Amino acid sequence: MGCERPVAAGHEKRTVKSHRQALLALHGAVALFGCAGLLGKVVACPAIVITCVRSLVAAVALGGLLAARRQLRVHTQNTRGVGSAVALALGGALLAVHWWSFFAAIQLGTVALGLLTFASYPLFGTLLEPLFFRERLRLTDGVACLGVAVGLALVVPDWNFGNTAGRAAIWGILSGLTFALLSLLNRRLTRALPPLRIVAVQTALAGLLLLPFAGPQLRAVTPVDWVWLVVLGVVFTGLAHWGFTASLTRLPVRLAGVTAALEPVYGIALAWALLGEAIAPRMLAGGVSIIAATCLATLARQTNTPVAAPA
Repeated sequence: MGCERPVAAGHEKRTVKSHRQALLALHGAVALFGCAGLLGKVVACPAIVITCVRSLVAAVALGGLLAARRQLRVHTQNTRGVGSAVALALGGALLAVHWWSFFAAIQLGTVALGLLTFASYPLFGTLLEPLFFRERLRLTDGVACLGVAVGLALVVPDWNFGNTAGRAAIWGILSGLTFALLSLLNRRLTRALPPLRIVAVQTALAGLLLLPFAGPQLRAVTPVDWVWLVVLGVVFTGLAHWGFTASLTRLPVRLAGVTAALEPVYGIALAWALLGEAIAPRMLAGGVSIIAATCLATLARQTNTPVAAPA
Protein backbone atom coordinates (compact mmCIF):
# COMPACT_ATOMS: atom_id res chain seq x y z
CA MET A 1 0.00 0.00 0.00
CA GLY A 2 2.78 2.41 0.87
CA CYS A 3 4.45 2.07 -2.54
CA GLU A 4 1.26 3.13 -4.36
CA ARG A 5 1.07 6.68 -3.00
CA PRO A 6 4.16 8.11 -4.76
CA VAL A 7 2.89 6.74 -8.08
CA ALA A 8 -0.51 8.34 -7.58
CA ALA A 9 1.07 11.62 -6.52
CA GLY A 10 3.38 11.56 -9.52
CA HIS A 11 0.49 10.85 -11.83
CA GLU A 12 -1.46 13.73 -10.30
CA LYS A 13 1.45 16.11 -10.81
CA ARG A 14 1.80 15.05 -14.45
CA THR A 15 -1.94 15.54 -14.95
CA VAL A 16 -1.84 19.05 -13.48
CA LYS A 17 1.21 19.90 -15.58
CA SER A 18 -0.38 18.61 -18.80
CA HIS A 19 -3.58 20.52 -17.98
CA ARG A 20 -1.60 23.74 -17.53
CA GLN A 21 0.29 23.15 -20.75
CA ALA A 22 -2.98 22.54 -22.61
CA LEU A 23 -4.46 25.71 -21.11
CA LEU A 24 -1.42 27.71 -22.20
CA ALA A 25 -1.64 26.19 -25.68
CA LEU A 26 -5.33 27.09 -25.86
CA HIS A 27 -4.85 30.72 -24.84
CA GLY A 28 -1.77 30.98 -27.06
CA ALA A 29 -3.77 29.71 -30.04
CA VAL A 30 -6.64 32.15 -29.41
CA ALA A 31 -4.16 35.02 -29.03
CA LEU A 32 -2.57 34.04 -32.35
CA PHE A 33 -5.99 34.01 -34.02
CA GLY A 34 -6.58 37.49 -32.61
CA CYS A 35 -3.20 38.66 -33.94
CA ALA A 36 -4.14 37.54 -37.46
CA GLY A 37 -6.47 40.50 -37.77
CA LEU A 38 -3.63 42.94 -37.15
CA LEU A 39 -1.84 41.72 -40.25
CA GLY A 40 -4.81 42.88 -42.28
CA LYS A 41 -3.63 46.38 -41.41
CA VAL A 42 0.11 45.70 -41.70
CA VAL A 43 0.12 43.94 -45.09
CA ALA A 44 -0.45 46.30 -48.02
CA CYS A 45 -2.38 43.79 -50.13
CA PRO A 46 -6.04 43.38 -51.07
CA ALA A 47 -8.07 41.15 -48.76
CA ILE A 48 -8.45 38.48 -51.44
CA VAL A 49 -4.66 38.20 -51.84
CA ILE A 50 -4.13 37.95 -48.08
CA THR A 51 -6.79 35.24 -47.84
CA CYS A 52 -5.47 33.25 -50.80
CA VAL A 53 -1.84 33.21 -49.66
CA ARG A 54 -2.78 32.63 -46.02
CA SER A 55 -4.86 29.62 -47.02
CA LEU A 56 -2.24 28.04 -49.26
CA VAL A 57 0.64 28.58 -46.83
CA ALA A 58 -1.44 27.29 -43.92
CA ALA A 59 -2.46 24.23 -45.94
CA VAL A 60 1.21 23.41 -46.61
CA ALA A 61 2.08 23.89 -42.93
CA LEU A 62 -0.82 21.76 -41.71
CA GLY A 63 -0.16 19.15 -44.38
CA GLY A 64 3.45 18.92 -43.21
CA LEU A 65 2.28 18.47 -39.63
CA LEU A 66 -0.17 15.74 -40.61
CA ALA A 67 2.48 14.02 -42.72
CA ALA A 68 4.88 14.05 -39.79
CA ARG A 69 2.15 12.45 -37.67
CA ARG A 70 1.28 10.03 -40.50
CA GLN A 71 -2.28 11.33 -40.67
CA LEU A 72 -2.16 12.99 -44.09
CA ARG A 73 -3.90 10.29 -46.11
CA VAL A 74 -7.70 10.52 -46.25
CA HIS A 75 -9.18 7.02 -46.31
CA THR A 76 -12.33 6.52 -48.35
CA GLN A 77 -14.11 4.64 -45.61
CA ASN A 78 -13.63 7.59 -43.28
CA THR A 79 -15.06 10.23 -45.59
CA ARG A 80 -18.49 8.59 -46.02
CA GLY A 81 -18.33 8.78 -49.78
CA VAL A 82 -19.29 11.62 -52.06
CA GLY A 83 -21.34 13.42 -49.40
CA SER A 84 -18.34 14.19 -47.23
CA ALA A 85 -16.26 15.20 -50.24
CA VAL A 86 -18.95 17.70 -51.22
CA ALA A 87 -19.14 18.93 -47.62
CA LEU A 88 -15.37 19.46 -47.55
CA ALA A 89 -15.55 21.41 -50.81
CA LEU A 90 -18.42 23.53 -49.50
CA GLY A 91 -16.44 24.10 -46.32
CA GLY A 92 -13.48 25.31 -48.35
CA ALA A 93 -15.69 27.81 -50.17
CA LEU A 94 -17.20 29.04 -46.89
CA LEU A 95 -13.75 29.41 -45.36
CA ALA A 96 -12.59 31.44 -48.37
CA VAL A 97 -15.52 33.85 -48.06
CA HIS A 98 -15.15 33.98 -44.27
CA TRP A 99 -11.48 35.01 -44.30
CA TRP A 100 -11.91 37.30 -47.31
CA SER A 101 -14.77 39.21 -45.68
CA PHE A 102 -12.93 39.27 -42.34
CA PHE A 103 -9.85 41.00 -43.78
CA ALA A 104 -12.04 43.28 -45.92
CA ALA A 105 -13.83 44.45 -42.76
CA ILE A 106 -10.55 45.18 -41.00
CA GLN A 107 -9.08 47.04 -43.97
CA LEU A 108 -12.20 49.19 -44.39
CA GLY A 109 -12.64 49.82 -40.67
CA THR A 110 -10.53 48.97 -37.65
CA VAL A 111 -9.26 45.76 -36.09
CA ALA A 112 -11.81 46.18 -33.29
CA LEU A 113 -14.72 46.68 -35.69
CA GLY A 114 -13.70 43.68 -37.79
CA LEU A 115 -13.24 41.37 -34.81
CA LEU A 116 -16.42 42.39 -33.01
CA THR A 117 -18.71 42.22 -36.03
CA PHE A 118 -17.21 38.81 -36.87
CA ALA A 119 -18.02 37.81 -33.28
CA SER A 120 -21.70 37.98 -34.28
CA TYR A 121 -21.44 34.34 -35.39
CA PRO A 122 -23.20 32.94 -32.25
CA LEU A 123 -26.33 34.84 -33.32
CA PHE A 124 -26.38 33.05 -36.68
CA GLY A 125 -25.23 29.74 -35.23
CA THR A 126 -27.95 29.73 -32.60
CA LEU A 127 -30.68 30.54 -35.13
CA LEU A 128 -29.43 28.07 -37.76
CA GLU A 129 -28.48 25.13 -35.54
CA PRO A 130 -32.07 23.89 -35.08
CA LEU A 131 -32.44 23.74 -38.87
CA PHE A 132 -29.26 21.67 -39.26
CA PHE A 133 -29.66 19.32 -36.28
CA ARG A 134 -33.35 19.55 -35.35
CA GLU A 135 -32.52 20.95 -31.93
CA ARG A 136 -34.91 23.13 -29.95
CA LEU A 137 -34.09 26.70 -29.09
CA ARG A 138 -33.63 27.27 -25.36
CA LEU A 139 -34.16 30.36 -23.23
CA THR A 140 -30.39 30.84 -22.94
CA ASP A 141 -30.17 30.79 -26.75
CA GLY A 142 -32.63 33.66 -26.97
CA VAL A 143 -30.77 35.64 -24.31
CA ALA A 144 -27.47 35.06 -26.16
CA CYS A 145 -29.00 36.24 -29.46
CA LEU A 146 -30.34 39.35 -27.77
CA GLY A 147 -26.90 40.06 -26.27
CA VAL A 148 -25.21 39.77 -29.67
CA ALA A 149 -27.85 41.98 -31.33
CA VAL A 150 -27.49 44.68 -28.67
CA GLY A 151 -23.72 44.44 -28.93
CA LEU A 152 -23.78 44.87 -32.70
CA ALA A 153 -26.03 47.92 -32.37
CA LEU A 154 -23.42 49.48 -30.08
CA VAL A 155 -20.30 48.33 -31.92
CA VAL A 156 -21.09 49.80 -35.33
CA PRO A 157 -20.53 53.58 -35.09
CA ASP A 158 -22.74 54.40 -38.06
CA TRP A 159 -25.25 52.10 -39.75
CA ASN A 160 -25.12 54.17 -42.93
CA PHE A 161 -23.91 51.58 -45.42
CA GLY A 162 -22.89 54.28 -47.85
CA ASN A 163 -19.84 55.12 -45.75
CA THR A 164 -16.72 53.15 -44.93
CA ALA A 165 -17.70 52.08 -41.41
CA GLY A 166 -21.06 50.79 -42.60
CA ARG A 167 -19.49 48.74 -45.38
CA ALA A 168 -16.91 47.39 -42.94
CA ALA A 169 -19.75 46.28 -40.66
CA ILE A 170 -21.45 44.42 -43.52
CA TRP A 171 -18.21 42.59 -44.36
CA GLY A 172 -17.69 41.73 -40.69
CA ILE A 173 -21.22 40.40 -40.27
CA LEU A 174 -20.80 38.35 -43.48
CA SER A 175 -17.64 36.94 -41.93
CA GLY A 176 -19.62 35.95 -38.85
CA LEU A 177 -22.42 34.37 -40.91
CA THR A 178 -20.06 32.27 -43.03
CA PHE A 179 -18.12 31.18 -39.93
CA ALA A 180 -21.37 30.04 -38.31
CA LEU A 181 -22.28 28.03 -41.42
CA LEU A 182 -18.77 26.57 -41.54
CA SER A 183 -18.95 25.58 -37.86
CA LEU A 184 -22.28 23.81 -38.35
CA LEU A 185 -20.96 22.00 -41.42
CA ASN A 186 -17.80 20.92 -39.63
CA ARG A 187 -19.84 19.66 -36.70
CA ARG A 188 -21.06 16.94 -39.05
CA LEU A 189 -17.67 16.35 -40.63
CA THR A 190 -15.94 15.79 -37.29
CA ARG A 191 -17.98 12.61 -36.94
CA ALA A 192 -15.96 11.14 -39.81
CA LEU A 193 -12.62 12.98 -39.85
CA PRO A 194 -10.16 14.45 -37.33
CA PRO A 195 -10.63 18.25 -36.99
CA LEU A 196 -7.04 19.10 -37.98
CA ARG A 197 -7.36 17.12 -41.21
CA ILE A 198 -10.61 18.91 -42.03
CA VAL A 199 -8.94 22.29 -41.52
CA ALA A 200 -5.97 21.29 -43.71
CA VAL A 201 -8.20 20.21 -46.61
CA GLN A 202 -10.50 23.21 -46.35
CA THR A 203 -7.64 25.73 -46.20
CA ALA A 204 -6.12 24.16 -49.31
CA LEU A 205 -9.45 24.32 -51.14
CA ALA A 206 -10.02 27.93 -50.01
CA GLY A 207 -6.63 28.99 -51.40
CA LEU A 208 -7.15 27.15 -54.67
CA LEU A 209 -10.63 28.61 -55.15
CA LEU A 210 -9.30 32.16 -54.72
CA LEU A 211 -6.10 31.66 -56.70
CA PRO A 212 -7.63 32.53 -60.13
CA PHE A 213 -8.82 35.86 -58.70
CA ALA A 214 -5.80 36.67 -56.54
CA GLY A 215 -3.16 35.25 -58.89
CA PRO A 216 -2.84 38.27 -61.22
CA GLN A 217 -2.20 40.50 -58.19
CA LEU A 218 0.55 38.37 -56.66
CA ARG A 219 3.27 40.06 -58.73
CA ALA A 220 2.61 43.34 -56.94
CA VAL A 221 3.25 41.83 -53.50
CA THR A 222 6.46 43.25 -52.01
CA PRO A 223 9.14 41.03 -50.40
CA VAL A 224 8.27 42.40 -46.96
CA ASP A 225 4.59 41.59 -47.44
CA TRP A 226 5.53 38.08 -48.59
CA VAL A 227 7.32 37.57 -45.29
CA TRP A 228 4.27 38.74 -43.35
CA LEU A 229 1.95 36.54 -45.41
CA VAL A 230 4.09 33.46 -44.76
CA VAL A 231 4.14 34.27 -41.05
CA LEU A 232 0.36 34.71 -41.17
CA GLY A 233 -0.09 31.31 -42.79
CA VAL A 234 2.42 29.33 -40.72
CA VAL A 235 2.21 30.93 -37.28
CA PHE A 236 -1.14 32.70 -37.02
CA THR A 237 -3.05 29.99 -38.89
CA GLY A 238 -1.22 26.65 -39.00
CA LEU A 239 0.38 26.80 -35.55
CA ALA A 240 -2.75 28.39 -34.05
CA HIS A 241 -5.01 25.62 -35.38
CA TRP A 242 -2.59 22.96 -34.16
CA GLY A 243 -2.43 24.47 -30.66
CA PHE A 244 -6.21 24.86 -30.49
CA THR A 245 -6.88 21.30 -31.65
CA ALA A 246 -4.17 19.81 -29.41
CA SER A 247 -5.61 21.55 -26.34
CA LEU A 248 -8.96 19.80 -26.87
CA THR A 249 -7.36 16.46 -25.97
CA ARG A 250 -6.81 17.70 -22.40
CA LEU A 251 -9.44 20.37 -21.77
CA PRO A 252 -13.26 20.38 -21.63
CA VAL A 253 -15.00 21.50 -24.79
CA ARG A 254 -16.89 24.23 -22.95
CA LEU A 255 -13.67 25.74 -21.63
CA ALA A 256 -12.24 25.80 -25.15
CA GLY A 257 -15.39 27.47 -26.47
CA VAL A 258 -15.40 30.17 -23.81
CA THR A 259 -11.69 30.81 -24.33
CA ALA A 260 -12.21 31.09 -28.09
CA ALA A 261 -14.69 33.90 -27.39
CA LEU A 262 -11.75 35.92 -26.07
CA GLU A 263 -10.26 36.30 -29.57
CA PRO A 264 -11.56 39.90 -29.94
CA VAL A 265 -10.13 40.75 -26.52
CA TYR A 266 -6.64 39.64 -27.50
CA GLY A 267 -6.90 41.22 -30.94
CA ILE A 268 -8.21 44.58 -29.72
CA ALA A 269 -5.63 44.75 -26.92
CA LEU A 270 -2.81 44.07 -29.35
CA ALA A 271 -4.18 46.55 -31.89
CA TRP A 272 -4.19 49.18 -29.15
CA ALA A 273 -0.67 48.31 -27.99
CA LEU A 274 0.98 47.83 -31.40
CA LEU A 275 -1.06 49.94 -33.82
CA GLY A 276 -2.33 52.64 -31.49
CA GLU A 277 -5.99 51.88 -32.29
CA ALA A 278 -8.25 53.34 -29.63
CA ILE A 279 -11.69 51.91 -28.86
CA ALA A 280 -14.65 54.17 -28.03
CA PRO A 281 -16.65 53.52 -24.83
CA ARG A 282 -19.75 52.67 -26.89
CA MET A 283 -17.83 50.06 -28.90
CA LEU A 284 -16.30 48.70 -25.70
CA ALA A 285 -19.77 48.25 -24.19
CA GLY A 286 -20.94 46.49 -27.35
CA GLY A 287 -17.91 44.23 -27.31
CA VAL A 288 -18.57 43.22 -23.70
CA SER A 289 -22.18 42.38 -24.63
CA ILE A 290 -21.12 40.26 -27.63
CA ILE A 291 -18.39 38.39 -25.76
CA ALA A 292 -20.67 37.74 -22.77
CA ALA A 293 -23.37 36.42 -25.11
CA THR A 294 -20.84 34.19 -26.86
CA CYS A 295 -19.73 32.73 -23.52
CA LEU A 296 -23.35 32.15 -22.52
CA ALA A 297 -24.13 30.40 -25.81
CA THR A 298 -21.06 28.20 -25.41
CA LEU A 299 -21.78 27.24 -21.80
CA ALA A 300 -25.35 26.33 -22.72
CA ARG A 301 -24.19 23.73 -25.25
CA GLN A 302 -23.72 20.06 -24.55
CA THR A 303 -20.18 19.15 -23.50
CA ASN A 304 -19.72 16.80 -26.45
CA THR A 305 -20.46 19.44 -29.08
CA PRO A 306 -17.33 20.11 -31.19
CA VAL A 307 -15.86 23.60 -30.99
CA ALA A 308 -14.76 25.28 -34.18
CA ALA A 309 -11.51 27.20 -34.07
CA PRO A 310 -11.86 30.97 -34.42
CA ALA A 311 -10.76 33.01 -37.40
